[in-house]
Amino acid sequence: MSIPDSLLIKELEIIPPLVMAPMAGITHNPFRLLVEEMGGCGLFHTEMLSAAAVANESPEKSFYLQNHLKRTPLIYQLLVYDEAQVLPALEKLERCNCQGIDLNLGCTAPMIVKKGGGIALMQDFDRCKKVLQALRSHSPLPLTVKLRFGDKADWDYMENLCRMFETEGVDAVIIHARLKGDRFKRPARWEFIRRVKETLSIPVIGNGDVVDTQSAGMMFRETGCDGVMIGRAAVKKPWIFREIACKLWPGKFSPIKKISFLEVYERYVELISTYLPEERQLGRLKEFTAYFAQNFQFGHTLWRLVQNANSVAEALNRARSFLIHQGSFVVKE
Repeated sequence: MSIPDSLLIKELEIIPPLVMAPMAGITHNPFRLLVEEMGGCGLFHTEMLSAAAVANESPEKSFYLQNHLKRTPLIYQLLVYDEAQVLPALEKLERCNCQGIDLNLGCTAPMIVKKGGGIALMQDFDRCKKVLQALRSHSPLPLTVKLRFGDKADWDYMENLCRMFETEGVDAVIIHARLKGDRFKRPARWEFIRRVKETLSIPVIGNGDVVDTQSAGMMFRETGCDGVMIGRAAVKKPWIFREIACKLWPGKFSPIKKISFLEVYERYVELISTYLPEERQLGRLKEFTAYFAQNFQFGHTLWRLVQNANSVAEALNRARSFLIHQGSFVVKE
């Protein structure tokens, strides 16, 4: 199967068809800006946002709702428990630079599942349908759903669910190719993406175990998906989208010039210091560092240095003492 040059979600054109996954505590405004500066990502998502909480947020003040992307579209992902939560949340998002809405149907966190959100909503056909009807009736924006399969691969249920998505006006489906109980050590089940793509006429975006150019190309070719979503690997390497874009679409994206790991880390610190409230900065830096440290043979040393810091300034100084010896990298065509 060929690799598409772009992805169309309703009227929203995604070039290239590479998508940053929503990740709690990670895909906030500063991190999205870092990745956008690196280039190559065609679409971003916010962190998972509780619809009930969004209704009480100020779009002008909330760092959860901030969007300072300069050229790349942003979809806001909502965690919804019932249709009554939809309209108040959408009224707030109308005041943001929001280019689309995604419904979370894949979160497996016990507290969320117990309340009926995430994957529990996906498994409740009628309630899921009502939520989607509310989203579609109250917003003309592109509407997507992100889901993983349930406790087992129930293809009859999944086919009916996918047909319902199309009927209720969903514009694209994102498949995290794992079962509810799968952990990241188990390889993603890309056959799930392929079968959903064969079922639907709307775009399908694949997610799971894409870590480099080779695996991105393989997902496109083996599943026929319309777009590829990347999560954890993009936190480890915020330049991964540019790296993949340079190689899958040669000539359309210029390579990154030589850049040091320290420069990337310092820029991230600069961005969180600019856009996040002070009380949130250190926690977000520690979360980012847990992924970024995976670039290095002795990354646990970097992780420990930052985890034991009591301020952003201390964390940065400690990280510098490690990263200054790690050299640079170049993204080549």
